[in-house]
Amino acid sequence: MTEKALRASRHVAAPPPAVFDLLATPARHPEIDASGTVLRSRTGGRLTGAGDVFVMEMHGRDMGDYLVDNHVVAFVEDREIEWAPATHGGDRGGQRWAHHLAPEGDGTRVTHVYDWSEVTLERLLPYLPVVDADGLAATLDRLAAAVEG
Repeated sequence: MTEKALRASRHVAAPPPAVFDLLATPARHPEIDASGTVLRSRTGGRLTGAGDVFVMEMHGRDMGDYLVDNHVVAFVEDREIEWAPATHGGDRGGQRWAHHLAPEGDGTRVTHVYDWSEVTLERLLPYLPVVDADGLAATLDRLAAAVEG
């Protein structure tokens, strides 16, 4: 069976609360997105817990402009945040994006996970995975630059 999840990890020279605050603020997600697909948030403010939904404006080479409803499925302040994208006003596609944080020395060990193991929508399958391991690592590099500066 083929693995249907990717992960990347790195040290970030900032404390877990600073890293988590960035991840819990959808308006800042375009700063860290290395794919160039995340354009802007339509949701103001900071996320507060599992069950929150934030809407993002996206652009894909094959799909053009579209909206995504991201359902927060895990939220442990300063430790873990995970969301499951869905078509705007529609079904979750089975993908999940997670960030796990752990104190490490003078900063934080951040592990970024992209999991598409639960995708069942046939129309999504040709586009998966939407990122590779290098893309996850590049996003972590951008996250580090955003919180370390």
